[in-house]
Amino acid sequence: MTSAIAALAFAVDLGAIYQETRKLQGIADAAALSAAAELDTADASARAAIAANGWSRAYTLSLQTGLYRADPTLTVNNRFVAQPANQNAARVTIQSQTPLYFGVATLGRRTITITRSATAARTRVAAFSIGSRLAGVSGGIANALLSGLTGSEVSLTAMDYNALLGADVDLFAFLGALRTSAGLQAVSFDTVLKTQVAAPRVLGALATALDQGGGTAAATVVRKVVSAGISGDATPLGKLIDLGPIGGQDRAASGQAIRVSAFDLMRGALELSNGTRQLQLDLGADVPGLAKTTVHVATGERAASSPWLAVTPSGQPIIRTSQTRLFVESTLLPGGLSLLGVGAVRLPVYVELAEAQAKLAAVACDPRTGARTASLDVQPSLGHVSIAEVRTASLNDHRTALTESPARIASALFLSVTGQARVNLTGSGWKRVDFTGDQVARRTIRTIDSGEVVNGLVTSLVRNMALNVSLLGLGISVSSVTSLVGLVLTPAAPVLDGVIDSLTGLLGIHIGSADVRIDGVRCSAAALVA
Repeated sequence: MTSAIAALAFAVDLGAIYQETRKLQGIADAAALSAAAELDTADASARAAIAANGWSRAYTLSLQTGLYRADPTLTVNNRFVAQPANQNAARVTIQSQTPLYFGVATLGRRTITITRSATAARTRVAAFSIGSRLAGVSGGIANALLSGLTGSEVSLTAMDYNALLGADVDLFAFLGALRTSAGLQAVSFDTVLKTQVAAPRVLGALATALDQGGGTAAATVVRKVVSAGISGDATPLGKLIDLGPIGGQDRAASGQAIRVSAFDLMRGALELSNGTRQLQLDLGADVPGLAKTTVHVATGERAASSPWLAVTPSGQPIIRTSQTRLFVESTLLPGGLSLLGVGAVRLPVYVELAEAQAKLAAVACDPRTGARTASLDVQPSLGHVSIAEVRTASLNDHRTALTESPARIASALFLSVTGQARVNLTGSGWKRVDFTGDQVARRTIRTIDSGEVVNGLVTSLVRNMALNVSLLGLGISVSSVTSLVGLVLTPAAPVLDGVIDSLTGLLGIHIGSADVRIDGVRCSAAALVA
């Protein structure tokens, strides 16, 4: 009889412990959700939730804030890491005592310790990209670049380019169209991005997505490029786009729009497809004021895990432009130098740019107003610009610094003029740029400068170039030859500045600066994850 009573008493206490443990778990869940929703005041928010849910007994609260990564390759226990920066989650552990009704008789104690834990995370992700701020461009330079990238003759009008430069495309609509075109059924966006796809198929999907979004004029232009013919290798677009935590989805969630520049996406796909990474563009006499212009373009391999566009809740990955080298060789009419037997004047300009970089610094979502803001840390593209000769065959070797020698400006039977000048672009490292809610909504492009004066670099180089004039028996002074050279080069310098600005803009890079924008921000309420 005594054993039966003891068993009944133990069962009553065990049931009470179970009920109190369930109640405490619910309170821990509520505390974790409140803390994750208000990470700046996580401790106070968690304690307020505990009080609001009616836990009247004394308790001990252990609270950690940090980063939760929904990475299926990690065990559940390793997905949360306590850290002071890039936080999106809170882990709560509550310890308290619950009374025992018959504990003195059965266990020799009146209370027992119960402990419950919960982890909650909120989604604060931003899509951001490094792109081009070009509002318009002349057809000649752009056609030469696209012809080089496609391996075919591309002939678009200025109106065509302006339609393309002004068009944005829904990234998820594009990936959906690419999935259908590639015959992939019910697979995630990440699977699409990992699939080897040829450039014509990529551009076809881009045109389809533009049509779906009402960008028919831009879609027509993209199809013109495809019809011209595209050579190159099939490549995975994952080198260009990193969807981060939303890559595992197979469709966009409500309110999850990411819109990107149609031109930047097309150019990036063509660059991936172009295996040589070195182009020679013959602009001929298309540039007013220049008799002939040839451009050599060499872009470096993208760094691993360094896309053009990323979706992330934190400072990783870092997005980058490619390392770029340009050698622009222009031929000018000799002007007064023709009297000395000079047939043409040369002005070779070498541009070497390091990667521009950007990483996400912060994402904020105001639950009261619905405003979404973001901040990026940006490092502009640095390097140098020279008037010099370089070995064009070595342009593609970005691991080796090129030897720069004095440029051959003019020559005749008894005359030789060489010159050299250089401007180094330095910077102070990362710069913070904040995007307001309106700028996020409008996908405003913001330009971050290195702090150096970068406008009119060729003009500055010509003005400060050290000339070396060699005269053999001619009855003319060195200063007179120098003046004649200046009369030829000075008006041509601003024209070359324009050529280089157009080329770098079309390549998505800029001398001494970086163009960045927020392509989308996703905010969601905190949810339990463990």
